[in-house]
Amino acid sequence: MVTSGVIKIDSHDPDMALIREVANACEAGKVIAFPTETVYGIGGKMSAPGIERRLREIKGRSDTKPFAYHIGDWEMLDALKVKKTPLVRAMAQQFWPGPVTLVVSDLAGQKIGIRFPRNKIALALIQEVGEPLIATSANGSGKPSSHTAHQVVEQLRGAFDQLIDGGKTELMLDSTVVDLTGEIPIVLRKGAHGADVEKAVEKIISGKCPRKRILIVCTGNSCRSPMAEGLLKHEIKKRGLSSEIEVVSCGTSARDGLPCTFEAEFVLRNREIDFCGFRSRRCRKGDLWSSDLVLAMAVQHAEDVAAMLPSAKEKTITLNVEDPIGLGMQVYEKTLLDIESKMKQYMNRILQLDQP
Repeated sequence: MVTSGVIKIDSHDPDMALIREVANACEAGKVIAFPTETVYGIGGKMSAPGIERRLREIKGRSDTKPFAYHIGDWEMLDALKVKKTPLVRAMAQQFWPGPVTLVVSDLAGQKIGIRFPRNKIALALIQEVGEPLIATSANGSGKPSSHTAHQVVEQLRGAFDQLIDGGKTELMLDSTVVDLTGEIPIVLRKGAHGADVEKAVEKIISGKCPRKRILIVCTGNSCRSPMAEGLLKHEIKKRGLSSEIEVVSCGTSARDGLPCTFEAEFVLRNREIDFCGFRSRRCRKGDLWSSDLVLAMAVQHAEDVAAMLPSAKEKTITLNVEDPIGLGMQVYEKTLLDIESKMKQYMNRILQLDQP
């Protein structure tokens, strides 16, 4: 129900009819105040004419101080032409969606700030609009951030066109802001999850940030992709590249946290590769976006990858390995040999540290 420009929406179970109503207002170039998990934000559709000027007038902000883009899906990073560096990949993979703003470079060399909120209302709104929102905190310049819709009304006094009241924000803190445009990350503002971000930054500064990430994909992440992961990690270690290349695997229909099959673990152990600590992971868009190369075990997996994230298609190699699940140990041995043979065909590309 809409009352005086204020729309109440359940933050745990957003009413999509109301979300669409607000999205339509964004399409019309309106300024919207909305909740995130950190603070309330105010913004509008990135491509709406004059939206940045209106936000500057509302905030009382100078032309020299930029706004951030709020995204609702990984594909929107491509729309913003984000330059994907190892630092961006590592931090985005670890902290998005979540209460961390990353300052990155676009392909033109310009600095831009990006938020990928995990708040259900914010995500649903941005996804319904279909492009990033250009946004900032819903408060006057230099004044405390708003954590409730009432505080937004008090501070901005109707300067917005619509306000989504999603209740009190979850974290009651500003986002942590990290600049990733240089050789090392710099924490510009410590807010929500600040301690975790600082630990991640320290890890990167100590040299523990691989220059390349390879993702291996099958169905259940229980036999083919774990075997491929184990083999590839072993090969990379032999070549002294473990600190340079990260290898992970996932499954398009996997359940999180399960061990690989006994047969897969056994045939790897025969190669003196210990994989007893492996745990399965379901494949997510963030995995695909943050990887430099994707090895799909079969054509169906390559198609699933492209359907999940179209931009991942060009960095996907299909190995065409038959599924040994439910078959005997001899079949697993043959499957391991098949994986090894086919990966060798692409080893130069796999080991190439420049992004493909």
